[in-house]
Amino acid sequence: MRCRTAAVSVWASVLLLGLFLLPGCGRGYRQVVVIDGGKTEFVTIGRAPKGAQKLWVPGRVLVFRTSSPVPGAPTQAVGTAGHVYQLNDALEMEEIDQFDLHIPNDTLAYRYGG
Repeated sequence: MRCRTAAVSVWASVLLLGLFLLPGCGRGYRQVVVIDGGKTEFVTIGRAPKGAQKLWVPGRVLVFRTSSPVPGAPTQAVGTAGHVYQLNDALEMEEIDQFDLHIPNDTLAYRYGG
């Protein structure tokens, strides 16, 4: 009887652990969008996702090298050079940090990529 209780406890623990770990398993990368003037560049650390990347989606991190509007944004969105923004669920830009413009893009992707 004691063995059965232990087996059920182990099984339940493994199941709960799996539920917490599975959503992040396939990700394996960090990505930001660097905006420099009228150009956008998806900078990815790790294995890049397959298929076309969308710029204007919730959770996307935008890094501005120059003060400029976001190319292709459905609304008038303007960022400031040296600032990092994240799109919220309402697709509004929220400032999350500032950075030195001399930091390379791959370092920014590692630091801010989600």
